[in-house]
Amino acid sequence: MSIRPVLFCACLCLWPAVSQAQYGGDDPPSDSRYPGAQPDHGPPPRYLIQNPTAATLPKGNFDVTTWVGGQGGLLIGTSLGFTNRFLVGVSYGAEGLLGTSEPIWNERVSFQTKLQLIPETVRMPAMTVGYDDQGYGPYLGTVDSIEYDRYTIKSKGIYAVVSKNFYTLSVATGFHGGINYSFETGDGEDGPDAFFGWDLHYNEEWSALFEYTMALNDNQAGSPVGQGRGYMNLGLRWEYSRELVLEAILSDLLQNRKDAEQIGRHLRIVYLQEF
Repeated sequence: MSIRPVLFCACLCLWPAVSQAQYGGDDPPSDSRYPGAQPDHGPPPRYLIQNPTAATLPKGNFDVTTWVGGQGGLLIGTSLGFTNRFLVGVSYGAEGLLGTSEPIWNERVSFQTKLQLIPETVRMPAMTVGYDDQGYGPYLGTVDSIEYDRYTIKSKGIYAVVSKNFYTLSVATGFHGGINYSFETGDGEDGPDAFFGWDLHYNEEWSALFEYTMALNDNQAGSPVGQGRGYMNLGLRWEYSRELVLEAILSDLLQNRKDAEQIGRHLRIVYLQEF
């Protein structure tokens, strides 16, 4: 039996245990990124670009995320906040869905869960554990008679991440860092990985995103993808309204992918709503 469904069901079983341990009761916080601040827009991002933060969705909120890029790739996912500290998500997509080429569908539907163990305070960062088996880019099956069974950019698998945010002079900055273990080990690289990043919110609408993934589990000489440089990504985020967020993303700035001729260009659209 695969371990992925087991982890997913185990996280679901934690829901009752955390349903009573919310931010100050049943009402969602104004915005856990900025202790003491009252911004007008929606909850903080659950991801910088491809890496998770410690943020979750408020109870009774959901989002629909559309990722467009690559070679006509399209990835759609949705997440639901069961409590202010626990969410569940699902995603699916394909490469080549947009354009004239034959679509290459992902091998499976992917699942995500997040449980915030420690909420952020003025002095202490938030800490979250989670599971995510959604990778990015084309899915690699058999290459040169080797069964890789992985995404081009490996999924995070199980992870732990901490986030600390600061709000001064109407400018908010968040710092994030984490470790993870991906279950996509068909290439023989089964070690842990690490990632970090930050977000800078110039005002309530515009923010810049930066992240770096060390790709320690994808840097051997025989890897079909990684070259040992890691993945550096940048993004520009526009919070048009509480319900709608648009992001322009530049990925793989170090051109770590062996098949990449240029840096990646993507667009992400996030729709937020409350039940």
